[in-house]
Amino acid sequence: MMNFHQFALENRIAFVTYKLPNLEEVTTLVQWKTEPIALTNLMGLEGRSGFVFAPFNIESHHPIRLIEPDLVFKGDEIDKSFFSSYNEHLARVKSNTTNVSSYLNETSRESYLAKVDEFRKKIDPGELDKLVLSRISIEAKPKTFNPSILLQKLQRSYPDAFVFMIHIADTGLWIGASPEPLLEIKDDVVSTVSLAGTRLYNGQGIDREWGAKELEEQEIVTRYIDSILEMFQIKQYAKQGPQTKLAGAVEHLLTHFTFSLDALQGKIVELIDAIHPTPSVCGLPKYEALDIILNSEEHDREYYTGFLGTFNIEKQYALFVNLRCMKVGVDQLIYFLGAGITAGSVPEKEWEETNSKKRTLMSIVETLN
Repeated sequence: MMNFHQFALENRIAFVTYKLPNLEEVTTLVQWKTEPIALTNLMGLEGRSGFVFAPFNIESHHPIRLIEPDLVFKGDEIDKSFFSSYNEHLARVKSNTTNVSSYLNETSRESYLAKVDEFRKKIDPGELDKLVLSRISIEAKPKTFNPSILLQKLQRSYPDAFVFMIHIADTGLWIGASPEPLLEIKDDVVSTVSLAGTRLYNGQGIDREWGAKELEEQEIVTRYIDSILEMFQIKQYAKQGPQTKLAGAVEHLLTHFTFSLDALQGKIVELIDAIHPTPSVCGLPKYEALDIILNSEEHDREYYTGFLGTFNIEKQYALFVNLRCMKVGVDQLIYFLGAGITAGSVPEKEWEETNSKKRTLMSIVETLN
């Protein structure tokens, strides 16, 4: 697999290698005969099948990409015939992913604390319940950095996360281990979650009481999912939670929702459009929060807090929010981090929360040395 990843990156071949939560099998999808399509709205996904990679802001200049695979590999072995069948004349100009430091602004601690305070003062319960403030942190890429080995270690370290490495030449190389499903459809059952509320895991089990701020954050997102299901006239659904979910160095509060696919009456893409971006990555009300974020954050989130995953492959969907992720540059690793801001937020604690989330990936990167 390592040889394939290196070959694909050198030849600008689009691929994704991923592992679904609580499964051991790794899948690699490769599209090399054509470039993955670029869509400007979610409805363009109707009737299509593949692996979707969607940005945080659907209306941004970052398109929705869809890998429609020419080849599918299961496990760590790549069929050697791929290399011989890959005609050299189809190879694009050889180059690695772009160095993105020129247009990504790293957020200082002082700037982040000030912005948390600014966001906190904007909160007006009933009018604006929550805002999510993100930041980026840029680290030098270690000389020993190997994306394939990082992916393997993430798979072992976070068995219940959606672990992925995706490369499309003009969107770059992204690697992550997301704890948050956006929408899953399997065997005619639809499931989604409300995930909000974060704290540092103390290593002593997951039965500790949660604080008022985190419980409030979880309740805001849960009410949002309730309201969307009501909007789609889905009356019969099961709701389980909130429960504690461990995700590396942090814990989250999570509530599960499940219902019959028949109840959706074919409106799968419409439901995805209604849910994304969720309050866990944007805020509530959605469009007011999105507007504030786009006018306040000094960096471009790109595909961070967008979503990705299998779309209508054998009539099944496994879509996840792009969290705990990094973009890999030529000589840099760009970590994307965020925290939910409510009226009860303490700026210093929100900064620490983003540092804890960074450790999810960075602790594994450090073992590559």
